Amino acid sequence: MFIDNITIIISIIVLLLTIASVVANPFFRSIKTKSTKDTTIELPPLTVVVLSQNNVEALDKHLPLIFSQDYAPGFEVVVVGEKGDLDLEAVLAKYADNKNLYATYIPKRSLFMSKPKLSASLGIKAAHNDWIIMLNASCAPASDKWLQTIAESIDSNTNIVLGYSNYKDDVKPYRRFIRLREACYYLRTAAHGIAYRSTGANIAFRRSEFISGDGYRGNLQHVYGEYDFIINKFARPYSTAITLLPDSFVHNDCPTKKTWTEYCIANSHVGRHLERKALMHLSYITDALFMYINYAVIITTGVFAVLTGRWIALAVAALCLIATIALRIFFVKRKCNIFSEHLSAWSIPFYELSLLWFYILTKLRYIRADKHDFSTHKI
Repeated sequence: MFIDNITIIISIIVLLLTIASVVANPFFRSIKTKSTKDTTIELPPLTVVVLSQNNVEALDKHLPLIFSQDYAPGFEVVVVGEKGDLDLEAVLAKYADNKNLYATYIPKRSLFMSKPKLSASLGIKAAHNDWIIMLNASCAPASDKWLQTIAESIDSNTNIVLGYSNYKDDVKPYRRFIRLREACYYLRTAAHGIAYRSTGANIAFRRSEFISGDGYRGNLQHVYGEYDFIINKFARPYSTAITLLPDSFVHNDCPTKKTWTEYCIANSHVGRHLERKALMHLSYITDALFMYINYAVIITTGVFAVLTGRWIALAVAALCLIATIALRIFFVKRKCNIFSEHLSAWSIPFYELSLLWFYILTKLRYIRADKHDFSTHKI
């Protein structure tokens, strides 16, 4: 066993890369929220816009969770569905006694705007309150304090509130991991600058700004992104509040494999057309590169050390590998605790290592997809 200059240099490089790869990690970075609540601000009445999107069964299951919200200032629920949908009308008839329930309908055919965006636009315009909370029928509030915790983030300097949204615990953990990782990027960006896109269907914003800003004008041609384009268009620097309280979360029903695949492809398409995408994509690439380079250098160092008999370098590589895996698991689990997620510790390294293949596969599927599927302006 000996220590030479090569051993020292290799060990330093491996140590520095290990530190860099742990820090260049969305799960490592903190997400800043307001430390105190301004109790002098009166909470506003709210309008919950629910996009049915032909998911009547989920709507029937989740409407009671919305109506049971404990929110003193009051709220109304606007359900938007397709005209002539008898199943939807039957569900709404069950809740007709709720005086704060309203319904509006879109035509079966929409030529120049996607149905989700048309639904959102009509629902927002039908609202009687300025503050809108929008979500899909497949979303279930985590508690009866959902509206309360969202509204507590509203103040005079806020025009958007982002809440956390992920799949329910019965959904495959890898899908929940992907959504959690995305949320870490988007929530931190919103908290430390200007919001980029939503974390899912759990956003609050001002009706007056949506209407005065011509709603979805500028991205009407895109079929998807009804939540993302609102955030991307109307967010201002340091005007977006985020809430990490468990009561503010919503959980989505389990998607089919087809729905999940379509979500990933659509997510890729929308990301290409958002403003401020360069810095976000740079962050994605930097984090991934540091992780993969770190693992590659550790393994290469280990092999080189064995072949040349540099056992100290081998020990350093082994310790760095253990530290890398342990710390990355620790930071993911810490975020899981914040967002009430349940992921197996031993699965986390494999989930992270598979990210490259996941994004390559998604990109290939997007390239092969018919681009007319993403546009309302078909030729």
